[in-house]
Amino acid sequence: MSLKVTLVGSEDREVEAVLRSCGMAPRLVLISELTALAQPSAPQPDVVILDLRAHSGVPPGLTALKRQHPATAVVIVAKTLDPDLMLSAMRAGANECVAEPLTQGELDAAITRVVMMREPTPAASQAFAIVGVKGGVGATSLAVNVATALARVATANALLIDLHVSRGDAALYLGVEPRFSFMDALDNIHKLDDAFFRGLVTRAPSRLDLLAAPDVSGATRLDSPRVRTLLEFTSKHFEFTVVDVPRTEPGGLDALGGMKSIVVVTTQELPAVRSAAVMANRLRQQYGKDRVLVVVNRLDRQSEISHGDVEKVLGMPVAHAFPSDYRLTLQSLNRGRPVVLDNHSGLAASFEKFARALAGLKIEKSGAEKKAAQESAGWLTRLTGRK
Repeated sequence: MSLKVTLVGSEDREVEAVLRSCGMAPRLVLISELTALAQPSAPQPDVVILDLRAHSGVPPGLTALKRQHPATAVVIVAKTLDPDLMLSAMRAGANECVAEPLTQGELDAAITRVVMMREPTPAASQAFAIVGVKGGVGATSLAVNVATALARVATANALLIDLHVSRGDAALYLGVEPRFSFMDALDNIHKLDDAFFRGLVTRAPSRLDLLAAPDVSGATRLDSPRVRTLLEFTSKHFEFTVVDVPRTEPGGLDALGGMKSIVVVTTQELPAVRSAAVMANRLRQQYGKDRVLVVVNRLDRQSEISHGDVEKVLGMPVAHAFPSDYRLTLQSLNRGRPVVLDNHSGLAASFEKFARALAGLKIEKSGAEKKAAQESAGWLTRLTGRK
């Protein structure tokens, strides 16, 4: 399920807006209701954000909350990092303090730290590889949106690795400017630890960490044993890992033994479908047929090559088909904001549904599906007289 955040005591929309920009949907609670939240039977959020900017001090309800629910993480938001206020907050049980001016990065980092303190290692990690059969089929866009969708529902943390040796575009899709790349991790693979790795990743929207591709082109080829070691390391530290794997790198394709699923991305173009059949067959022989999925991107129902034609060439069912929305995809790239963060389109709903299916999570109905179900129920009520 998604991270549950309760915002307490906020008298303006600033903190709420910053939380929403991080991909969170906070529940708003008055500061007078903090005592009720501290009751033994009160359902607990994962994180309480206590906004003290308009209040004179730490409310007594915080001590009661932490006494009854010590696992509930608390982040204080203050006007300044006043030593007396911070001391009082920490004595009452607060885990982190942030001060104005509020930024998405600072608040997001504080929330991530308290969540990781509560659950430093994911109970069960899942890793997925995304491989495009040719350039331009939209594999990176799919990887970015799947990883972002999983980050939004992760209880711990999620990671996207862009394994392109050159011209990796994941950072562009996420609107970030990484200082380091996966090559820095591979070059230091034998001394890799959590603290060092955290310095290599870049935080993107919705609590998603990115281990980016190098900025410059190079002739370096991926070393399969090192890539395998890197993926084994990340599986121990992240709840979800999505790897954007270039089809031209055997060192990447041969290191996917730890993946739960390997997703081959094609379109309805003849060369793409033919390449998908070859690649899927090779990967199924290497990793097992149940772990390799083929998806069709930018589905065109008017195409001469139909959905059924694709399945005949593949010799296997298509696991998912994503609708074509070139304008929305281009807008998303230009803005550096994944489509799933603005869940008001069929494409966003399709990305979300596929990500949940990959992870074995409950698939929630989209707004359009809910509306159709309500309308159907309305007709059934009128026909049968039942409610």
